[in-house]
Amino acid sequence: MNSLRALWRRMPIACVVVTLIGGLVSGCSGMRKLNRENPDVKLQLPARSSNPAVPEQPDTAQQKKIITFRKQDGTELFFTPVAVDSLTGEKMMSVSIDEVVVLAATRRNLVERNGKINVEFVVTLPEAYQNRIWRMRIDPQLRKGPDTLHLSPLVYSGDKFRRMQKSEYNRYDRYNNRIVDTADYFDRFGQQWAFDAYMADIAKQRDKALADGRRLDSLSPRQAMYDGQVGWFLPTDRTRHKELLRWYVRKTDRKMTRNNEVYPATDSLYHLRDYFTPRYDYPSKREALPGGTIYTRVDGAYPDAFDQERETYIRNLKESRDSIRRTIRKASDGTLSDCAEQRAAMSGQTSSTIDYLLNSLSDRAVTADYQSKRNQTQNRLDQLNSIDSNEVRRNTLNANRVARNEALKSGREAAFKRIVSHPYVGNARLDTVIRNVNGDIQYFYSEQVQADENTSKLILTLAGEVESRGGRRYRLRRSDTLTYNVASMATFVDTTTRYMQRIVLRDAEANARFFFTFPVGKAALVDTLPENRLQLRAVRELTRGLMTDPIYIIDSITLRATSSPEGIWRINDQLAHDRAESLREVLVSEFRTLYDSLRIAASYTLDEAGKVVMTQANEGLPNLPELLRTQWLAEDWDELRRLILADTVITEKADILAIMRDEEDPDRREWQIRRKHPAAYERMSKELYPRMRAVDFRFNLHRRGMLQDTVYTTEVDTAYMRAVELLKKRRYEEALVILRPYEDRNTALAYMSVGYDRAAYRILRGTPEAATSADLQYMLAILAARLGEEEPAVQYFLRSVELRENLKFRGNLDPEISRLIRKYGLFKEDFM
Repeated sequence: MNSLRALWRRMPIACVVVTLIGGLVSGCSGMRKLNRENPDVKLQLPARSSNPAVPEQPDTAQQKKIITFRKQDGTELFFTPVAVDSLTGEKMMSVSIDEVVVLAATRRNLVERNGKINVEFVVTLPEAYQNRIWRMRIDPQLRKGPDTLHLSPLVYSGDKFRRMQKSEYNRYDRYNNRIVDTADYFDRFGQQWAFDAYMADIAKQRDKALADGRRLDSLSPRQAMYDGQVGWFLPTDRTRHKELLRWYVRKTDRKMTRNNEVYPATDSLYHLRDYFTPRYDYPSKREALPGGTIYTRVDGAYPDAFDQERETYIRNLKESRDSIRRTIRKASDGTLSDCAEQRAAMSGQTSSTIDYLLNSLSDRAVTADYQSKRNQTQNRLDQLNSIDSNEVRRNTLNANRVARNEALKSGREAAFKRIVSHPYVGNARLDTVIRNVNGDIQYFYSEQVQADENTSKLILTLAGEVESRGGRRYRLRRSDTLTYNVASMATFVDTTTRYMQRIVLRDAEANARFFFTFPVGKAALVDTLPENRLQLRAVRELTRGLMTDPIYIIDSITLRATSSPEGIWRINDQLAHDRAESLREVLVSEFRTLYDSLRIAASYTLDEAGKVVMTQANEGLPNLPELLRTQWLAEDWDELRRLILADTVITEKADILAIMRDEEDPDRREWQIRRKHPAAYERMSKELYPRMRAVDFRFNLHRRGMLQDTVYTTEVDTAYMRAVELLKKRRYEEALVILRPYEDRNTALAYMSVGYDRAAYRILRGTPEAATSADLQYMLAILAARLGEEEPAVQYFLRSVELRENLKFRGNLDPEISRLIRKYGLFKEDFM
């Protein structure tokens, strides 16, 4: 009995083991069969779907509209939208039945519309690949030119394979469920009691800081000093401090009385005593007070004013001793502190304790300590208010549990690889599934592809593999190939070279502005300054480039020196003149050196075709020192007006410009601006005036070898031809940006390629050669059909075929025209 029970317990495990072994054996045998038979996954074209017919009106008796077309020879043709039996001539209803696939064809013509190509194909999955424990993945690959587009994969999974995947993902979900989100850390790992205790303590400290602040506001500095709540001394220190100060005052008074002799002011010998007392009065006393000079008169001349105050203090000790003692005994805190400071100053004898006490109890120290206490209280309150409760929560987390959770989180990717051995295929695509009677499965696949310069021909192949639950894989070894020839409106691009007329003038002008630095009020140019050397180098490089230019030669150089309106106009005028002459002297030397270094025996000129050729120079290098002229402008108010208008800081522009317009005297003009708008004038003097202290160069040029003043030349319109290349590459929007102003055939083509059909229709109908151009008639037919104008569309199409017969076959490629062909039975003899 016990053995039967043990066997019964082992039965589920045994069944699982047997099932797994059976599945593995079945999977392995199936894979071997695939390797042996190598069945095909077929790639086929779907049948062409007919466009839905326009629904009939409720009034069936309404007469169909007849389209009349007059040929160039005068013959009239009539078309009505009905189907006619080609044998009997009887009118009959036309019913279109689409096939599921086209088995034999491997090529198809597609059409591009609005920059998109709709690629359709059918993938047939044989029954041999349909196993309950397998997964079949098919990857369509669309090759266009050098590039390959990997379309979204198609996936077929058996039910057992899918259950296994679901089981793996469930295990992975259980792993993820063990991971705690960061937002839930405190609820799972936090110590609530510690957080509550800490926050309660913070609340108590905040209440105390608020109470201390209110208490300090209600007390004066000396009251707050010994306060039991906010004082920086203990309340008991008050009595101790008073007794210590009182003891010091009494002790000092006794010592001053004992060590000083006071003589009556009426003593006739007081002058002699004034002389001898400092030297002989206290020869035997060790504790003589500092500067033993004791003056025994109250009135009279004293070397130091403090001496009189000191003698008064000493006399009061002799004459009013009892009164002073009573005053000391009843003195308040402040009075006692003042008395102690007086004794320290009179006697010069203190101790470290007394010094500390006097410093601590002085008005300055008490006020500073009071303010420090207030700042300390406020800072503490700010610190308590700035405590982040989330940070407190993080500090109360269990670090070990958080570390384990972070380890789970960081190991998520490794866990997925370990647990999920057969992950779902991302971005899997499945449009339509049809199951045939023979067990095969067909996928109808539709994909829109962006048109570009490589999409005129598309090649579609398949790649894929079969994967079993045990991990064995079988790759597809063969694939059918479908070829798509894409017809686009780009075939109607007019590639004729477009020319534009350009006017070539003999004379030209080059202008440049340079900024040289002159000493204040000086005209001499210091060419050793770094900024001036930099400007001279720029002038030299510009002049060198113009002298060696193969097209132009220099006729003259005019330099004009300008100054800012700062200062008197007369002085500025003379300064600008002198600076222009000074700069000219420097440039003459520079140009002479440049001329000598560039002397050549040949130059360049233009031939009759406008090409640059080398010839013997009839016109040599210009002698620049002789061509250099100078001008000057004292104050360039026009430039200042432009700078003020462009400035973004000056707000009084209207008033300043009004002053500049109404006041004719330049000196009064500047004075009024400076007086009425000082802030704006300061900015003008710092920011705008330096930009006005410039030297303008004007180079007058003429073309080498050109005798006439004006020549008209024709050259290729490079911008237009670049747009034509963009059209060929199907980059319609970029081309339209360039073509929009031209309003021609290519502009219309760009418009209709991006969906602006009415704009294209308007342009083509207004084109003069539209009536005689087969291409334009065909394009008009497409546009009219898109806009719902069937009668003009049919007439345009018939006219295009009359002008060029092969366009009737192109009509089958364009859905707009092919619908009209079927509806009106056009060219039945060619398409039936």
